[in-house]
Amino acid sequence: MGANGRSETWYDRGAIGPAWRRELRRSSVALKTRESETTLSTQITRPRKFGRAARPAALVAVLTASTFLAACGSGGATIDSPGATGTTDPTSGSTAAACGEVPNIPPNFVGGVDADFSDETRLLYTGYPGPVRPSPYADMEAKPGPWRIGFSSLAPRTAWDTNLFQGMEEAFAKAKELGLVEGELEMSILPDAATQTPADQIAGFQSLVRDGVDGVIMLPIAADPLAPAITEAGEAGVPTVVMGNTSPSDYAISVNPLNVIGGIVETIRALDGKGNVVVVRGIQGTSAETANHAAIMTMVEACPELTVVGELNGDWNNATTKTAMQQFLVSHPGQIDGVLQNGIMAQGVIQAFLQVGREVPIVSMNGAQAGDLSYFADHVDEGYVTGGTAYNGREQAWAAMRVLLNTLAGHGPKVTDIPVPVTNVTKDNVKSLVPEGATLNDLGDPIGYPNEFAPQSYLDQFQSSPGGPGKDLLE
Repeated sequence: MGANGRSETWYDRGAIGPAWRRELRRSSVALKTRESETTLSTQITRPRKFGRAARPAALVAVLTASTFLAACGSGGATIDSPGATGTTDPTSGSTAAACGEVPNIPPNFVGGVDADFSDETRLLYTGYPGPVRPSPYADMEAKPGPWRIGFSSLAPRTAWDTNLFQGMEEAFAKAKELGLVEGELEMSILPDAATQTPADQIAGFQSLVRDGVDGVIMLPIAADPLAPAITEAGEAGVPTVVMGNTSPSDYAISVNPLNVIGGIVETIRALDGKGNVVVVRGIQGTSAETANHAAIMTMVEACPELTVVGELNGDWNNATTKTAMQQFLVSHPGQIDGVLQNGIMAQGVIQAFLQVGREVPIVSMNGAQAGDLSYFADHVDEGYVTGGTAYNGREQAWAAMRVLLNTLAGHGPKVTDIPVPVTNVTKDNVKSLVPEGATLNDLGDPIGYPNEFAPQSYLDQFQSSPGGPGKDLLE
């Protein structure tokens, strides 16, 4: 522990700020993709409903409690989501639609939580990786403001991360301008991606809560180990919005684009539903990867003329993917018409084909980054076509801040998980998503617009009551 009583791994805004701001200013940098995430199993505590007179009296109580990345929508998740409410088998009840159409992969709604949802809202959860449960924040009264906001995060390693950090600062500054928050964004950032552990993040998160923040936005290193701390904070009246993950804690509010279906549908259509394809998987054993892989295979099975000739492990890492694909191509000289990958690995696939001197096939661009998008854009006029999904870290940050502010204002969510649609990448819009000057080797984010990503008009359908200060949180 340091002199201030915090873990030595805790970093405040001043300590971490200059490093990631310098990273943002670099026009060309070899950013490494997060390679792993711990996934553990835990039981969760059933939510305690907030009474009408409930107040966060235990804010300063010492909490006791025991790799994420931009993969699934573009940001993504690497988590395991079991709990007392049960788990979901992503292949259970799946129904293949016609070839090149969105399949029916029903979500796991717990306790009739979808009773008030429209059919359109239920469809947003198709293929969602984890149980969707009632949220205790539906009954939470507004907390008096202005509020103090905390940000708990793993160490930044990618362009998506650094853009997320920038977005958090921007969204907080806008909230302060509106008189909704006070002070500075209170940060607890792990300092080293190579040595960070869930225990380190738990310590920093608990420190934020002890210091009296009203709510926390979190980018977790792993979902399950942090769940008990999130539950303790929630029971004390401190809500946590989780980005890029689902969570076993009923007191987490997960705000996520965890779905690859739209991008894979576009890719299969580009293939005309036939040909030889290679499937590239992410971090296997995590529920998001399992759900996304099951969705891909359901769509493949709907196309009798589509043949899987190989399955590789890319680990949601472009370097790993490039090596695995190169090795596969050397031993498989036959025709390959397409590659279906489920998040942030398209760049590595394309580089592998170019490296061995083979024609680049149709590669799904789920979790599209600046590099693979630039390849698509550079070749679209020559007839190259594929599909994918894209969003960036700044968009995620602004959306999370809207949800937290609404919750603190008494407009909490009815459910634990809020799915966020992302842009489907097509030949018609790809050029609008590529940052100026981007090339295949760039690992930057795609262009995106925070005001259009989970705006208030979209969030209303998930809230206990519509509206809230999030409607004014605009760039």
